[in-house]
Amino acid sequence: MITHIELLKSQYLKPNLWESDKLIFELGGLGVVFFFVLSGFLITFLLLEEKQKNGTISVRKFYARRILRIWPLYFLIMAIGFFILPNFHSFDHVYLSQFLEDNFWSNLILYIIILPNLALALFKPVPHIGQLWSIGVEEQFYALWPWLVKYSKNLLRVLIGVIIVCLVLKVVFQLFALKHPDNLQLQNIKTFIATLKFESMALGGIGAWCLHKKKYYDFLLNNGLTIISLILIVISVYLTPHVLQDGIFLVQSVLFLIVIINVSSNPNSIIKLENKYFVFLGNISYGIYMYHMIVIVAVILLMDKLGIMVDNSLSSQMAIYGLSVGFTVLIAFISYNYFEKFFIKLKKKVTVVESGSN
Repeated sequence: MITHIELLKSQYLKPNLWESDKLIFELGGLGVVFFFVLSGFLITFLLLEEKQKNGTISVRKFYARRILRIWPLYFLIMAIGFFILPNFHSFDHVYLSQFLEDNFWSNLILYIIILPNLALALFKPVPHIGQLWSIGVEEQFYALWPWLVKYSKNLLRVLIGVIIVCLVLKVVFQLFALKHPDNLQLQNIKTFIATLKFESMALGGIGAWCLHKKKYYDFLLNNGLTIISLILIVISVYLTPHVLQDGIFLVQSVLFLIVIINVSSNPNSIIKLENKYFVFLGNISYGIYMYHMIVIVAVILLMDKLGIMVDNSLSSQMAIYGLSVGFTVLIAFISYNYFEKFFIKLKKKVTVVESGSN
């Protein structure tokens, strides 16, 4: 949200804080990398638990659970972005709205078939719902993952293989793209493959495998290592040379995995997240992610309408951040309780292993 507040301030011709601190610009990308590692960790662990419990994995039930949790809100936000917001000219984006009109149907079809990351590679982002690209990556990951876990006789080897194959593909297409900078199709393919952060998910899966098998992870249960990992993540933002920028997410994924393993498995972890406030935010976090960009734009427009200056003064920052976070949490809470919960109740009917979260 911090990154997107500053991004949208800039796009709506308001002063932003990027120039004062690079980390503000990079926080959004770090959040997505963390999300992919955590997703790989959690999903792999639950599949391994199911396989141990039942001797197999019900791929049908897995897909049903993921569809019921993800698709309703995904398609709701997609509908808002494509069919509702374009009717309100105050929500027109100074740069992107014209491109949505030019590529409306191609964009829409790709979003409908859960390929928003391909749409992002081919076209400009759809105004206010660009974050859906990462949901597409998640769904593509889910299409593959239960089969790998179900039929792999040596899952650790398979996960390492996934990382190697993904890295080789990315390096090859990166080199071809550098050699042929005028080949638009090649550039688009390179961009699409770059969105597929399956390496981060596979690293999360390796952490889940270690935890499930009780192997190799004891030495990682260390508060000092957690602190060092967090410090190195911040340092990586400031000190990574441009030539390594495309690959630093892999190092960050390893560091995030160390943090995740400690928070989830270390009884003496210095990071404690099990309390009612984080449980509350955790339950509505999908909604927070999906609604926040629309809310931020609405807040900027509201402040303009009320004559509240959007600048980098303390009062302006408190207003835009307070209103953006407050309204996003409120809308996500309403969405969770009066829309998403209906599908979550259906999801529970096909749940095999409880995750401790909705």
